[in-house]
Amino acid sequence: MKHVVRITALVLALVLPVAAVAGDTKLFNAIDTDKSGTVSRDELLKADLHLVTTPKGQQVVKRDMVKAGTAAAMTEEQKKRLFDQVDTDKSGHISKKEWSRASRDGLILLKF
Repeated sequence: MKHVVRITALVLALVLPVAAVAGDTKLFNAIDTDKSGTVSRDELLKADLHLVTTPKGQQVVKRDMVKAGTAAAMTEEQKKRLFDQVDTDKSGHISKKEWSRASRDGLILLKF
């Protein structure tokens, strides 16, 4: 049974990408509080991020960006997993290129 649950979770992660999470440079700039042009793990963990469920799917947004849909605050663990998925070069920072590529290529998935 545990195996079935894991497979189901993996399938959902591959089928249900978070819509437009990183393509939005407004969100990137809001999280990049020191304006360095990169997002550190600490900046992401401190950001007030929410998962918003809409008819079109899920998005990651800052709380003040929630417009419609059902929103739930992301946990610290979810933020850590999100960071690890987007920081593809494992530099400890998310560049704008990694951020943009994450949503365009569907790399940010519902694994968190």
